[in-house]
Amino acid sequence: MRVELDHALLLAARGEMRRLAQSVDAESGLAVATSPVTLPSLAPLREKATWLHEQLPMVGDLAAIALLLDEDGDGTTVVTVPEGGWDPATLVGQAGDQRFGPGFVEATGLEGEELSALLLTLGSVGRDLPPGSAMTAAELRRFVVDHPRVATALQSTLPLGTGPAGSLRSLTGPFMTAPGGAAEVWDQRRADARELFASLSPDDAAILAMTYPSIVGNLAGVPFANRAHANTVNVVAALADERRELAELREQHARNQDDWDFLGLNNDDLEGPIGNLEDRISLYESILEDDRTIVFFDPAGDGAIAELHGTIDARTRNVGVLVPGTGSDLSNYEGGVARRSRGFVNTNAAGELAMVSWMGGDLPDDVVADAPFASYSLDLGPRLAEFSRDLDQEIGSATDSRPSITVAGHSYGGAVVGRSELSGLVADRVLHIESAGMGHDVRDPDDLPDSQSSVDRYSMTAPGDIIELTQGVQIGDIGHGADPDHFDGTTRLHTGDRVDGSLNTGPDSHSGVFEEQSDAWRNMYEVFTGGVVETYRSPEYQVPRSPHGPAIPVQVGWQDDGERIDIR
Repeated sequence: MRVELDHALLLAARGEMRRLAQSVDAESGLAVATSPVTLPSLAPLREKATWLHEQLPMVGDLAAIALLLDEDGDGTTVVTVPEGGWDPATLVGQAGDQRFGPGFVEATGLEGEELSALLLTLGSVGRDLPPGSAMTAAELRRFVVDHPRVATALQSTLPLGTGPAGSLRSLTGPFMTAPGGAAEVWDQRRADARELFASLSPDDAAILAMTYPSIVGNLAGVPFANRAHANTVNVVAALADERRELAELREQHARNQDDWDFLGLNNDDLEGPIGNLEDRISLYESILEDDRTIVFFDPAGDGAIAELHGTIDARTRNVGVLVPGTGSDLSNYEGGVARRSRGFVNTNAAGELAMVSWMGGDLPDDVVADAPFASYSLDLGPRLAEFSRDLDQEIGSATDSRPSITVAGHSYGGAVVGRSELSGLVADRVLHIESAGMGHDVRDPDDLPDSQSSVDRYSMTAPGDIIELTQGVQIGDIGHGADPDHFDGTTRLHTGDRVDGSLNTGPDSHSGVFEEQSDAWRNMYEVFTGGVVETYRSPEYQVPRSPHGPAIPVQVGWQDDGERIDIR
């Protein structure tokens, strides 16, 4: 037997059934509470209300089946009922797997009304459902946060349907190279992704993003808000995974204290990994609790992340991007580049500055063993350039004005920024902060493409920072191009003093330049906001006499005055 199911009629019926059952419950309950005698006649009514409540999951399942299998969008679908009868719960599982991928329903761990509510919500994008019949985007977010298994299941969904899901699928498949090359195809896909999400209501766009988080979270062209919706799901899944991993490591750590190793040689082996996991988990919890805007996320290995701080809207006049250096990973992201970016945004009370912390892939772990090699920057440079095009598109969609974009790299991050310029980085200003170099194989401005001819470049390196020893050195695959401080056309900036008036010099200055309100920090802020910068001042040294050996020059101040330049 074949039966036609209409999801709108079924959802309306479910709503009426629920209202009727609740009304009977309320009225009969009131009658019992106010009557001085027992009212046997109410018992059948209350039984009927109970029966109505019991049928709600079945009606919800039927509505979900009708919605998920409705390929042509007319609101109906036809199903074949086996001779032995049907089991709506089984059919809804099959429909969910058919729509979102094999094994999806089982992976959620849900059943009954929770399952049908989730499936109705995921299938509601682009459909006009009766009010209250599916979760809102905000409700879906809370549901996913409370149900980590659902988050993990959503990471494996496939856009198998038609409509918005089909459009999303078309953005991720293989393609034939266009006459303008692959870049032309990627640019068109970026535009198509933006158009797809802009064509949906805000709730539908958010739900679509959360339905296919592995696709949407890092997809070029998707509005940053929707990338953040998708990455909420990805963060929930990562949090669940790493909590399990942390529990296992703690158990192993406890066993190590009492194992055969009577010398205790392995007692501390897991303290580092445990600490790193604890820091990553704290980061994930903060992201979820504060609803942070994560526009790129990958927890694999050391991890990758990009976060928008502040907002990009009609008030925005400047947008900065800060790329961290050697040793940066998800375990120290919060106390490093994220904190620094937030500091710049929080200083701008007018809300005219937004910042992006960009750690879009693996950075060197060790200063000696890893940082001299160009392989990391060769990988990350093109990625940063691609992200800059996403940022430029986001800015163009959010404001009619054209805010200035500043891309800054600290330490090895400077080499990444330099290599990104070779791939056409979209930026008005580039800032090298204690930078490893202008980028591998970038020795003079002629090495850069024409797209970079209008970029204003700034650089700062504090006296005594040991990175000075490697700036400008390149041999084979080792080294990172020209010294940023002496690159033709670059304005070198003053690093100056700390907040307490002491000189910001020596090895500690490599990170000390980020001390808020220090001279170096103020210069960074002025570059990010297009203000007034102070140019380089030469250090003044004295050579104290010593009867105990060669005299070592000691910096005592600055021997000249820098120039103040308005860079607006």
